[in-house]
Amino acid sequence: MPVDIIVGGQGGDEGKGKICAYLAYKDDYRYSIKIGGPNAGHTVFFKDRIYALKSIPAGFVNAKAKLLLGAGTYIITDWLIKEIADTRSQDRVIIDPNAVIIEPRQMALERGDERMMKSIGSVGTGLGAAVRERVERRKIRFAKDEPRLRRFIKDVPALLNRALEKGDKVLLEGTQGMKLSLLHGEYPFVTSRDTTASTFLAEAGLGPRYVRDVYAIFKPYVTRVGPGPLEKEIKDGSRLKVHHTRGREVGSVSGRLRRVGDFEERSAFRTVAINSATKVAITHIDIFPGNEGRKRIADFTPSAKNFLRKAERLSGIYPHPKLALVSYGPGLLDVIDLRRSR
Repeated sequence: MPVDIIVGGQGGDEGKGKICAYLAYKDDYRYSIKIGGPNAGHTVFFKDRIYALKSIPAGFVNAKAKLLLGAGTYIITDWLIKEIADTRSQDRVIIDPNAVIIEPRQMALERGDERMMKSIGSVGTGLGAAVRERVERRKIRFAKDEPRLRRFIKDVPALLNRALEKGDKVLLEGTQGMKLSLLHGEYPFVTSRDTTASTFLAEAGLGPRYVRDVYAIFKPYVTRVGPGPLEKEIKDGSRLKVHHTRGREVGSVSGRLRRVGDFEERSAFRTVAINSATKVAITHIDIFPGNEGRKRIADFTPSAKNFLRKAERLSGIYPHPKLALVSYGPGLLDVIDLRRSR
């Protein structure tokens, strides 16, 4: 069962890109597949560079991995071509013919919708308009219709199912977070799609029988770029400055400063249950005062240790996930890997 899935446990921006990149780099995945749209980015620190990815899977750091975009992917062609060049992945990218191209008219349509931009908090990439037109069965543009992408087009479900039959491992990078799920999130302050492991599989063209692990990613607080509920939202300017600077809590697509609130245990429990999470990864543990640069849990400050104990309470929810990874800094390998020690 060699498919591992990454899901965001909160409002997005949990550090999924970092965890995806770490797993891809350390483990022998032959395929890294991403679904979702360019409205949500993954940030990866790799070889002294910062990659703010909107389309290419964070698994590009594994030079042996093929980089796939599934049928549930929405593409802004110019952005994708630039990322392919930046990551030097021209020979590894594969795109499903039924991935959708976001057209300039759809971006303009979304940006001209005051309700979407101000009340809902859209970042204006045109994803919502493209999804709506796809659901309405309007004439839309698919990846197979884009001449500049022709060389990358292959049947992704067929390719992956053959690979899985041979025993190859697949890393499936989900998008955004549970609070933003169209089905299970905090409606109407949600995105235009579901953001759970089951939907990620469907959008990649895979069934559930191959799944080995589902990693739910959390940080010690919750952020949102746009409007919507936050428990005990932080208003203190000095505390917010720490999050916006050291925590890099600035939208990688929107450029907006993220709103910050306390860790929401109830919604974390819901993430575990709905996604059947088997493993938990914690990022941004260095946000606790005095915990910067501490690379062993034994050396963590009391506040950081207290939070990890809170995170381990998630194992009480079926299917009882184990704390697997703790990220203590932005670097690709700034991770305590508890999978190796248990």
